[in-house]
Amino acid sequence: MRLGITYLYTILRYGYPHTVEDALRSISEIRKLGFRFLEMEGLGTPFLRSLYKKRKQLAQTVEDCGVHVHNLCVVDPDLVSLNSTKQTQAFDHFKMGAELADMLQAETLHLASYAPPVRYLKSKPYQLGAQGGYRFADGFQISIPKSFDWSCVWTALVKSCQRCAAVAAQHRKIVLMEPRVGEVICSVDSMLRLIEHVNRPNFKANFDTAHFSAQRENVVLALTKLAGRFANIHLADNNPVNTDHLPLGDGTVDWMEFFRVLKNMKYEGYLGLDLGMTPSLVDGYRKSVERVLSIASELKLSVEV
Repeated sequence: MRLGITYLYTILRYGYPHTVEDALRSISEIRKLGFRFLEMEGLGTPFLRSLYKKRKQLAQTVEDCGVHVHNLCVVDPDLVSLNSTKQTQAFDHFKMGAELADMLQAETLHLASYAPPVRYLKSKPYQLGAQGGYRFADGFQISIPKSFDWSCVWTALVKSCQRCAAVAAQHRKIVLMEPRVGEVICSVDSMLRLIEHVNRPNFKANFDTAHFSAQRENVVLALTKLAGRFANIHLADNNPVNTDHLPLGDGTVDWMEFFRVLKNMKYEGYLGLDLGMTPSLVDGYRKSVERVLSIASELKLSVEV
């Protein structure tokens, strides 16, 4: 297994929105923290276009820092829009992301299902740019529009995932879907149903421990249910009273059993530390790395940092 870091570090370090220059700067910072494996995100169309324009600079920065970008997430809610025109435009941006992933030799492309198209009376889940910041919404109230039809929402998501998987296959890559609290895909069983309906060999789950915990799933059981159907893991602890992404050991996840099950599965993929804001973000990462390596040593697991 390879232990790395997710793009949440860059978001928390530089805010959202941030510039491509900020993203490039964060790569060298991540290397100084001791990480060689990282994920990147195309946070919205303007940022993705800017990142694509500066792709040569991105490639040079990655090479100079000696890091590997193994996962690229194209963040665009219009990918699951019920408006076919918007979805087609977003799909063109996904193709741009696939080209970037190809250039970076990333193994996976990453999707989200986003919040259902209902009316949110206060905050939406997993809000980017809310009041100039970035935060998870732990609770929300909704109003269901008269025109709302869940089957249409589901069909749009399935078809979008199939189109993205087809593009990814052309680039010999896996597409990941991350279940997140409050979104269309939020649980293990909704993820399993989506995998069944998309029915593409290169469409798998991104396993996020904190989101599953916040959803009040048993994280180890969730891991077992998704055996063979995930191709990347986000690591963060959680107390299921909220969606906070905590340093490992600060929540309720049974990490020893989690890694024991991974060992039995013979999982050899990536583990991305996905920590939210803590009093000291750097200390949180260091603590989490130490926890992973300690458990790996006890279980005789090979973990590369």
